[in-house]
Amino acid sequence: IDGVLTVSASRVVLRGVGAAQSRLWFTRFDGMSYKSHLSFAGALKLTDEALLTVDGEARSHEITVADAAAYSVGDDVAVGFVITPEFVEEHAMTGTWMVFNDAWQVFFWRTVVKVEGDTLTLDVPLRYPVKLRDAASVRRVDGYLREVGVEDLGLANAVGWDDAWAQSQVHALSLRGVKDAWVRGVASYASPGAPDEGFAKGRHLQSGGIEVVQGKRVTIADTSFALPEHRGGGGNGYLFEVSQSSEVLVRDCVGDAGRHNFIQNWGFGATGIVWLRVHSSGGVAVAVKDLDFGLTGLSEFHHSLATANLIDQSTLDDGWGAVNRNAESSGSGHSSTQSAVWNPAGAGVVRSRQFG
Repeated sequence: IDGVLTVSASRVVLRGVGAAQSRLWFTRFDGMSYKSHLSFAGALKLTDEALLTVDGEARSHEITVADAAAYSVGDDVAVGFVITPEFVEEHAMTGTWMVFNDAWQVFFWRTVVKVEGDTLTLDVPLRYPVKLRDAASVRRVDGYLREVGVEDLGLANAVGWDDAWAQSQVHALSLRGVKDAWVRGVASYASPGAPDEGFAKGRHLQSGGIEVVQGKRVTIADTSFALPEHRGGGGNGYLFEVSQSSEVLVRDCVGDAGRHNFIQNWGFGATGIVWLRVHSSGGVAVAVKDLDFGLTGLSEFHHSLATANLIDQSTLDDGWGAVNRNAESSGSGHSSTQSAVWNPAGAGVVRSRQFG
């Protein structure tokens, strides 16, 4: 496939007969920075803002707003607030958190299951305080792709070594603005476009594997990605990447030889993510392209305050990080709070120094 494939309709499933039998080989590299070869792309639109009149409490299913007349059972909603100076100071991040300051950010993607007066009951509880101090509000969300999936396919997009390093954040598969979506039985494979010798021999991917952005109720299962070419800084070499999403399950998946094999990335609002029985190995943060070596790259929480997530029964041969990353990655600061690493195995290190 010499171009890109984009799915922009709901209830579309791309299905093969097995990752070793049904293979898609993507060859394009020019102009592919921050793009994906295979994309499921919703177009989210947030409207009908209603300000909260009572602080939303952690673990509560209910929020009370000034006027709930625009909302009905079944509505998809976003609950969020402004990253105010007070919120930043409360987390001791003054001078560190700056990219999203003074902007309203989604923290929770939810569905309304009950409307009673001006109180909305949500399908999943809030997992962090939502305060009037920070102009907390709810907004209706339209434009999801729903019930979309990828099954039993092989994916590869590795190209020439220099060509791969000339682009950044090229993903093989992207799920943006989706709900009730799934990926299962997908695997990367040695790209026919990779060189026959040198560092790139046998590589599978240009840079990224799969990303989930602004999605909810997404499952990635029985899937493996490995051997990206570009594992340098700037967001490259992330094999399983989740950003600004709620209720995502990644189970029985394998990530090998990425920069960060399993990662929460970029922005606030990553919550309810479960990595179950995943295997992370060979992570390397490459320092110099033409030497292709570097420090161990852990799977990790990478950006701002991923909230209440779980790594369960997973094998971590490189490791997992949940720490204050300070000024790294445009001021990621505290990367996680209230997240748990439960029953880990493997030879790697677990670094859990979370906010609070």
